[in-house]
Amino acid sequence: MIKKFKSFIQEEWKFLVFLFILYLGMTFELPYVIYTPGGHIDMGERVSGKNTYEANGSLNMTYVSMVKGTAPFLLLSAVLPNWDVVSKDKVTYNDADLKETVEIDKIYMREAISNATYVAFKKANIDFEVESTKNIVTFVDKNANTELHYGDMILSVDGESYSTLSEFQNYVSAKGVGDEISIEYERDGKRKVDVVTLIDLDGKPKVGISIASVSEYESDFDIEVGTKPSESGPSGGLITALEIYNKITSNDLTKGKTIMGTGTIDKDGTVGEIGGVKYKLLGAYKDKAQIFICPLENYEEALKVKEEEEMDIILIGVSTIDEALEKLNNI
Repeated sequence: MIKKFKSFIQEEWKFLVFLFILYLGMTFELPYVIYTPGGHIDMGERVSGKNTYEANGSLNMTYVSMVKGTAPFLLLSAVLPNWDVVSKDKVTYNDADLKETVEIDKIYMREAISNATYVAFKKANIDFEVESTKNIVTFVDKNANTELHYGDMILSVDGESYSTLSEFQNYVSAKGVGDEISIEYERDGKRKVDVVTLIDLDGKPKVGISIASVSEYESDFDIEVGTKPSESGPSGGLITALEIYNKITSNDLTKGKTIMGTGTIDKDGTVGEIGGVKYKLLGAYKDKAQIFICPLENYEEALKVKEEEEMDIILIGVSTIDEALEKLNNI
């Protein structure tokens, strides 16, 4: 048996080498990804609670589909419409690789859900309380004098806990460049302490980190937003806020229509720009959306795609949650 195997290798080694090279060519990832028209998630199926209202239509979060940059897919992108090649460094954060970027985006998704819940509760004028707040590191400047890493949860600064991000920022800004502060944080369930020397960034004393603030809220509606492990990013914030608002008020924003859209949401209700609006709109139209809502900064690009593709769809651009509510109510 062993002799036959050796004989086979000796006789067919060129063919085997060819297969190996072919395999590498088919599976080896080049420094690119490919954006393609995406799909949607019905947020009515993700947002749940007690004594909530039902909608006649639907509010759907759109997303971009991304294909790995292997040789076969790169060749396909040359002939398939709206398959666009993008360099990996255009879709990653600073020095993070693609895998790390996805993990950071999962933190931002949690913050987006937190912001969306807060904004919806405020606009609906319902009573709610903050159960807990977690301040999570999402970025560390290369010049920062710290051992902190993305995903670390900050527990206290100089022995004091801060319930809001602004409180933490105000405390640091009152210090001076070169001053030291002690940061207690949690990583992988273990508590650690890091003594940080503040650095000069934009003329101000700073730690050199970015933080996402994630809060849990308690209300009579017991609102929960479901997610999947594969999902990440903050661009579903606007639609999540609209869906929660729709669940806790008797005024149905959908009016029986299929509404899809995208946009980040800040705690003050500001709707922020997103990437890949072209692919989200194309996916929404493919999935029979009647209305597409997006940040005002993305509106011109979306309008251009709509006109080029001759889409029969209502396009709405907004800069705040108030504008979104007003324009949907007026349709």
